[in-house]
Amino acid sequence: MRILKFVGALVAVAVMSGCAHVISLSPDMNKISPDAGTQPIDASVAYYIPDDVLNKDVTTPGGGGDKVRYKPYKDLETAFYKMLTNVFTHVTKTTTPTPPATDNIKYVIKPEITTTSSSPSAFTWPPTKFTTDLTCVITDASGKPVTQVTVSGDGASEFSEFKNNLSLTAQRSTEATLLKMQSALLAAPVLRQ
Repeated sequence: MRILKFVGALVAVAVMSGCAHVISLSPDMNKISPDAGTQPIDASVAYYIPDDVLNKDVTTPGGGGDKVRYKPYKDLETAFYKMLTNVFTHVTKTTTPTPPATDNIKYVIKPEITTTSSSPSAFTWPPTKFTTDLTCVITDASGKPVTQVTVSGDGASEFSEFKNNLSLTAQRSTEATLLKMQSALLAAPVLRQ
Protein backbone atom coordinates (compact mmCIF):
# COMPACT_ATOMS: atom_id res chain seq x y z
CA MET A 1 0.00 0.00 0.00
CA ARG A 2 2.86 2.41 0.79
CA ILE A 3 4.37 1.79 -2.62
CA LEU A 4 1.08 2.71 -4.30
CA LYS A 5 0.88 5.94 -2.27
CA PHE A 6 4.51 6.76 -3.11
CA VAL A 7 3.93 6.17 -6.85
CA GLY A 8 0.73 8.20 -6.68
CA ALA A 9 2.59 11.06 -5.00
CA LEU A 10 5.32 10.96 -7.68
CA VAL A 11 2.70 11.07 -10.43
CA ALA A 12 0.94 14.01 -8.74
CA VAL A 13 4.22 15.93 -8.41
CA ALA A 14 5.07 15.26 -12.07
CA VAL A 15 1.65 16.43 -13.23
CA MET A 16 1.70 19.55 -11.05
CA SER A 17 5.23 20.54 -12.00
CA GLY A 18 4.72 19.85 -15.71
CA CYS A 19 7.53 18.94 -18.04
CA ALA A 20 9.72 20.82 -20.47
CA HIS A 21 9.11 20.11 -24.15
CA VAL A 22 11.90 20.94 -26.58
CA ILE A 23 11.07 23.49 -29.31
CA SER A 24 13.14 25.37 -31.87
CA LEU A 25 13.24 29.14 -32.28
CA SER A 26 14.74 28.95 -35.79
CA PRO A 27 12.55 31.03 -38.12
CA ASP A 28 11.88 30.36 -41.81
CA MET A 29 15.17 31.45 -43.41
CA ASN A 30 13.38 32.46 -46.62
CA LYS A 31 11.57 35.17 -44.68
CA ILE A 32 14.79 36.77 -43.41
CA SER A 33 15.19 38.76 -46.61
CA PRO A 34 16.77 42.17 -47.32
CA ASP A 35 14.72 45.34 -47.03
CA ALA A 36 13.65 46.35 -50.54
CA GLY A 37 15.63 49.24 -51.99
CA THR A 38 18.01 49.60 -49.05
CA GLN A 39 21.76 49.55 -49.64
CA PRO A 40 23.74 47.47 -47.15
CA ILE A 41 26.27 49.23 -44.96
CA ASP A 42 29.73 48.99 -46.51
CA ALA A 43 31.58 47.51 -43.54
CA SER A 44 33.21 44.28 -42.42
CA VAL A 45 31.65 43.11 -39.16
CA ALA A 46 32.01 40.09 -36.92
CA TYR A 47 29.46 38.69 -34.52
CA TYR A 48 30.56 37.24 -31.22
CA ILE A 49 28.71 34.64 -29.14
CA PRO A 50 30.73 32.99 -26.35
CA ASP A 51 30.49 29.18 -26.36
CA ASP A 52 28.82 29.00 -22.95
CA VAL A 53 26.14 31.42 -24.14
CA LEU A 54 25.70 29.63 -27.48
CA ASN A 55 24.88 26.38 -25.65
CA LYS A 56 22.70 27.94 -22.96
CA ASP A 57 19.35 26.21 -22.30
CA VAL A 58 16.32 28.34 -21.48
CA THR A 59 13.01 27.11 -20.05
CA THR A 60 9.82 29.20 -20.17
CA PRO A 61 6.11 28.44 -19.60
CA GLY A 62 3.94 26.64 -22.13
CA GLY A 63 0.32 25.58 -21.75
CA GLY A 64 -1.31 23.06 -19.45
CA GLY A 65 1.22 23.76 -16.71
CA ASP A 66 4.03 22.47 -18.92
CA LYS A 67 7.18 24.28 -19.96
CA VAL A 68 9.18 24.62 -23.16
CA ARG A 69 12.95 24.36 -23.44
CA TYR A 70 15.25 25.66 -26.17
CA LYS A 71 18.69 27.06 -26.94
CA PRO A 72 17.97 30.62 -28.13
CA TYR A 73 21.48 31.49 -29.32
CA LYS A 74 22.12 28.19 -31.09
CA ASP A 75 18.63 28.17 -32.61
CA LEU A 76 19.01 31.74 -33.92
CA GLU A 77 22.67 31.81 -34.94
CA THR A 78 22.15 30.98 -38.63
CA ALA A 79 19.21 33.37 -39.02
CA PHE A 80 21.11 36.06 -37.10
CA TYR A 81 24.05 35.65 -39.48
CA LYS A 82 21.72 35.88 -42.49
CA MET A 83 20.10 39.03 -41.10
CA LEU A 84 23.54 40.61 -40.64
CA THR A 85 24.47 39.77 -44.25
CA ASN A 86 21.39 41.74 -45.32
CA VAL A 87 22.72 44.74 -43.37
CA PHE A 88 26.51 44.66 -43.90
CA THR A 89 28.63 43.88 -46.98
CA HIS A 90 30.88 41.40 -45.14
CA VAL A 91 30.01 39.32 -42.06
CA THR A 92 32.08 36.75 -40.21
CA LYS A 93 32.06 35.05 -36.82
CA THR A 94 34.76 35.80 -34.27
CA THR A 95 35.81 33.67 -31.32
CA THR A 96 37.01 36.67 -29.30
CA PRO A 97 35.35 39.99 -28.44
CA THR A 98 38.33 41.84 -29.96
CA PRO A 99 39.39 40.18 -33.23
CA PRO A 100 42.96 40.55 -34.55
CA ALA A 101 43.69 43.73 -36.53
CA THR A 102 44.56 41.56 -39.54
CA ASP A 103 40.87 40.63 -39.83
CA ASN A 104 40.04 44.27 -40.77
CA ILE A 105 36.84 44.21 -38.74
CA LYS A 106 35.09 47.56 -38.27
CA TYR A 107 32.40 46.46 -35.81
CA VAL A 108 31.91 43.54 -33.44
CA ILE A 109 28.27 42.69 -32.73
CA LYS A 110 27.34 40.73 -29.62
CA PRO A 111 23.69 39.61 -29.46
CA GLU A 112 21.81 39.39 -26.17
CA ILE A 113 18.54 37.44 -26.28
CA THR A 114 15.75 37.20 -23.71
CA THR A 115 12.47 35.38 -24.20
CA THR A 116 9.09 34.94 -22.56
CA SER A 117 6.24 32.61 -23.41
CA SER A 118 2.78 31.73 -22.16
CA SER A 119 -0.47 30.01 -23.00
CA PRO A 120 -3.88 30.07 -21.31
CA SER A 121 -4.61 26.54 -22.60
CA ALA A 122 -5.12 23.81 -20.04
CA PHE A 123 -4.99 21.09 -22.69
CA THR A 124 -2.04 21.81 -25.01
CA TRP A 125 1.57 22.48 -24.06
CA PRO A 126 2.91 24.66 -26.93
CA PRO A 127 2.89 28.37 -26.05
CA THR A 128 0.32 30.52 -27.84
CA LYS A 129 2.24 33.74 -27.08
CA PHE A 130 6.00 34.25 -27.36
CA THR A 131 8.17 37.36 -27.11
CA THR A 132 11.80 37.67 -28.15
CA ASP A 133 13.90 40.65 -27.07
CA LEU A 134 17.15 41.10 -28.98
CA THR A 135 19.88 43.60 -28.16
CA CYS A 136 22.92 44.04 -30.37
CA VAL A 137 25.82 45.48 -28.39
CA ILE A 138 28.13 46.98 -31.01
CA THR A 139 31.76 47.89 -30.42
CA ASP A 140 34.67 48.69 -32.68
CA ALA A 141 37.36 46.04 -33.16
CA SER A 142 39.28 47.27 -30.10
CA GLY A 143 36.22 46.89 -27.83
CA LYS A 144 35.25 50.58 -27.66
CA PRO A 145 31.42 50.98 -27.48
CA VAL A 146 29.78 52.26 -30.67
CA THR A 147 26.04 51.80 -30.07
CA GLN A 148 23.43 49.44 -28.71
CA VAL A 149 20.22 48.55 -30.55
CA THR A 150 17.26 46.76 -28.92
CA VAL A 151 14.11 45.40 -30.55
CA SER A 152 11.27 43.13 -29.50
CA GLY A 153 9.11 40.80 -31.57
CA ASP A 154 5.91 39.00 -30.65
CA GLY A 155 4.53 35.75 -32.00
CA ALA A 156 1.09 34.23 -31.53
CA SER A 157 -0.74 31.20 -32.83
CA GLU A 158 -3.78 29.05 -32.11
CA PHE A 159 -4.01 25.27 -31.89
CA SER A 160 -5.35 24.92 -35.45
CA GLU A 161 -2.19 26.64 -36.72
CA PHE A 162 0.52 25.02 -34.61
CA LYS A 163 -0.77 21.43 -34.51
CA ASN A 164 1.66 20.61 -37.37
CA ASN A 165 4.48 22.83 -36.07
CA LEU A 166 4.71 22.98 -32.29
CA SER A 167 7.40 25.71 -32.49
CA LEU A 168 5.31 28.05 -34.68
CA THR A 169 4.62 30.73 -32.06
CA ALA A 170 8.30 31.04 -31.13
CA GLN A 171 9.38 31.04 -34.77
CA ARG A 172 6.96 33.86 -35.59
CA SER A 173 8.41 35.84 -32.71
CA THR A 174 12.03 35.37 -33.75
CA GLU A 175 11.25 36.17 -37.38
CA ALA A 176 9.59 39.45 -36.35
CA THR A 177 12.50 40.26 -34.03
CA LEU A 178 15.21 39.66 -36.62
CA LEU A 179 13.40 41.70 -39.28
CA LYS A 180 12.96 44.58 -36.80
CA MET A 181 16.66 44.39 -35.91
CA GLN A 182 17.59 44.42 -39.59
CA SER A 183 15.61 47.63 -40.14
CA ALA A 184 16.96 49.21 -36.95
CA LEU A 185 20.59 48.51 -37.86
CA LEU A 186 20.13 49.82 -41.39
CA ALA A 187 18.59 53.00 -39.96
CA ALA A 188 21.38 53.62 -37.39
CA PRO A 189 23.40 56.59 -38.72
CA VAL A 190 26.40 55.81 -36.50
CA LEU A 191 26.98 52.54 -38.39
CA ARG A 192 27.27 54.33 -41.73
CA GLN A 193 30.12 56.59 -40.61
